[in-house]
Amino acid sequence: MTTPAQPGEDSPHVDHDRQGLTCPSAPCESGALLLGVAGPGKEFGYITPAVRVSDELAAKLQARGSPERRLRFAQPCVEGRCIQWTGSRCGVIDSILDARIKHPTAHSAPEALPRCAIRPTCRWFAQSGAEACRACPLILTDVRMLEQTPSGSPSVSSSVLYLAESHDR
Repeated sequence: MTTPAQPGEDSPHVDHDRQGLTCPSAPCESGALLLGVAGPGKEFGYITPAVRVSDELAAKLQARGSPERRLRFAQPCVEGRCIQWTGSRCGVIDSILDARIKHPTAHSAPEALPRCAIRPTCRWFAQSGAEACRACPLILTDVRMLEQTPSGSPSVSSSVLYLAESHDR
């Protein structure tokens, strides 16, 4: 079952100092927030308020194949334990924004910022502001495997896909 994320002690967007920043491109696991779903026509629909993923829902979604290819999840940013961490910031949004600069017409983003349940603590927003929010609806994450970081700690390895690219394949 799913339950809406409620403001309170375990809401990732309530107490920024206690919880830290939130990764908007996390794996589907129990306790994660379901942010949205990829729909037809290369559109990403946000779910507001975000829904907390239960053990049961996580198992059902994973049984149907990589849920990250069709849904977006958020969890606390793990910084240096993530393969995408550059040492001081998330490399995912930097790569996406760099790609949009190099190919500005390849992927159009909305001018208005999408309704987002995690913006107050979003790692990407904290790092790159409104431009990260405009690019966010164009992104899906496909979590491939757990890997080891150079320090030897486990890390999630993921590939970030523009919706347009993933639907055109």
